[in-house]
Parts: sequence; C-alpha cells; structure tokens
Amino acid sequence: MLGIINIKIPGLGSISDKMQDQSGKGFWGVLLLGIVFALAFCPYSGVLYFGMLIPMTVSSVSGLYLPIIFALGTGIPVIVFAWLIAFSVGSIGSTYNKLKTFEIWFRRVVAALFIGVGVYYTVLLLL
Repeated sequence: MLGIINIKIPGLGSISDKMQDQSGKGFWGVLLLGIVFALAFCPYSGVLYFGMLIPMTVSSVSGLYLPIIFALGTGIPVIVFAWLIAFSVGSIGSTYNKLKTFEIWFRRVVAALFIGVGVYYTVLLLL
C-alpha cells in the first residue's frame, strides 16, 4: 500500500500495454487499431460491406459510389459521438487528477494505520 514492494502478475496488464504500444506507432498503428475495434464491436458492418456492398459495386458502374456513401453513413455518427464524448470528458481529467492525488495520500494514511495497528498488536502479544 505504500508502494515499496511492487508485484507484477504476468498477463494482467499486457493487453493494455500492447494497445498503448500499437497506438504509439503513428497513423498506421492507430488506423489498424481502429479497424480492429470496428470489426470487434460491429462485425455486422464487415459482413454488410464485404458480403453485400462489394458485389453490388462490381455489378454496376454507378455502384462505385456505394462504398463512399457507406463510409460516410457509418462514419459520421461515430465521429459525432466521439467528438461529443471527447469534449464532455475533457473536464473530467482535472477531477480525475485530484482524485488520483487524494487516493495516493489516502492509501498512505491507511497503510500507516495498518502498520501502526500491527505494531500495537505485536507489542501486546509479546508483553
């Protein structure tokens, strides 16, 4: 609780570390991460795109506009919601930092209290 002994459990934080490493590789890393998230959260879009839209695009000349329309139709709502979330969450950052500071000091106080109670009961047991 005091942060003196750090215990690392294998595999517990590796997924988030890999995601952070992948997003730090520039545009292509972020694009690949976005594609993986999009397919993971909505595989139905992938089925619609590759199963229906691409065959329709190949069948007619005017079908070449369909992937653009599909991308705009599925991308604009995501962009709007991401923008709303980003600006509504922006003020939470300062609150989170304050809570993080409080949590560190509170953890230290509780650790000191536990150590004190442990020493007290040890002295009582030995006397």
